[in-house]
Amino acid sequence: PLERYISHLLLAVPIPKPGCQCILLPLPAIASPMVLNLPPAKDLPLLDLPCHRLFSCLDVPTVVTIVLGFLALERKVIIMSSYPSLVSDVCEILRTLLFPFELCAPYVPRLTSPFMSCLQFPGAIFVGIHDDGYDDGLAAT
Repeated sequence: PLERYISHLLLAVPIPKPGCQCILLPLPAIASPMVLNLPPAKDLPLLDLPCHRLFSCLDVPTVVTIVLGFLALERKVIIMSSYPSLVSDVCEILRTLLFPFELCAPYVPRLTSPFMSCLQFPGAIFVGIHDDGYDDGLAAT
């Protein structure tokens, strides 16, 4: 049955590593095997988000300042918006713009209230906060 193939795919098939050999998964119902691979490690990172969401909110000099002036130098960066999906998307796009470098700081694309104490830690952190507009909300603290 289909459920058996799906569980085998999710539980037993290893995830391919970027730049490594592909994984061939033979399927009895199809003549040719399924090929699983990721792009080479030197290629741009995979991003399935529209970048216009970032540039409709922030201008190019601000984006460059955030990426090169704060994220690359491992500073504390907090992204706030009243739209919850925008917070996550902008954080992911900004993190991707660091390529070929990787973010070393703790990264929380959508910080929730039980973890607000993380903002008090010394050192770098990259978080997104949804501003719900309430006086006692997460963004008010």
